[in-house]
Formats: sequence, structure tokens, C-alpha cells
Amino acid sequence: MRKRIENLIRPALAALLTLWLAGPAHAQTEAAQSAAKPKAATASPSEAKPDPDVARAREAALAWLALVDAGRFDATWDEAATSFQKGQKKADWSKGLGSTRPTMGKLISRTFRNFQIRTALPSLPPDKYITIRFTSVFEKHQAGAESVTLVKDGARGFRMMSYFVE
Repeated sequence: MRKRIENLIRPALAALLTLWLAGPAHAQTEAAQSAAKPKAATASPSEAKPDPDVARAREAALAWLALVDAGRFDATWDEAATSFQKGQKKADWSKGLGSTRPTMGKLISRTFRNFQIRTALPSLPPDKYITIRFTSVFEKHQAGAESVTLVKDGARGFRMMSYFVE
């Protein structure tokens, strides 16, 4: 069953990975983190000093993911960071996400796993980037995971810069 799911989502994931933020999305994987060794703070809430930005980023990630769960893929682009929108056409984003996410099926549960704060991501200017990770169970994929990387977008608050689902 896992192979079948992988075969279904592989082409769609490849399309997403070729999008403008393919580098940063791929940089979120453990292997890339090990190789690049970026400045980072990875912790569970009980291990780290509370950072109010993490709570705000987590709320923003959940609000953004609610749009994904509802199949409102155009709206996910509308709610993304302005810098993301400048580098990614709405139609391309919506088509890529719309062909990938539905293959997972309906969301059953999403549990906060951890976060990571970085000041640098490949191909992006220095800023405070917060990646929020979730363990996600989907109807067609029981062992899922999602990562949403956010950046503060002026008065709009924290907004999605990259999304990775596996």
C-alpha cells in the first residue's frame, strides 16, 4: 500500500519540488539539514525558551493548512508570503498542490512535532524563518508528515514560504 501511495504522489511531488521554492523545501529534509548545517534552533516546546514568534507561526501554519485541507489551493497562494507570490505563479502553485495533496486523502489527525528557527535559507534573503513540523495521519497515508516554513510578512504577520508533505 505504501509503494502504491508513493507511486501516486511521486510525479506530483516532483512537480512541486521543481517550483521556485524547491531548494528551501528540500532543505527542510533531515539529510539536507545535516549536509548544510544551517544556524538553527530545533526544540520541542518543553526544551526551548519560549519565543512568541513560534506560537504565532504555529497558529499561522494551522490556519494555512486548514485551507489546504479544505482543497482551497488558490487561497493558499493568496495567504502565502508576498515574496513567495512574486516567485511563484498562482496557477502553477494551485495546480501542483492540487495534484499532490488530494492523493493523501482526507486529514484524520495532525499533531505538532517540533519547530526550527533559521536565519538563512537557500536562494532567500536573511530573515527569521520558522519551520513548523507536524505528524499527520491521512485517509490514504497513515504515516504522514508536514512541514510549513513561514516568514514574517510585514503587517500580514507570519506567512507560508514553503510547504512539504510526505
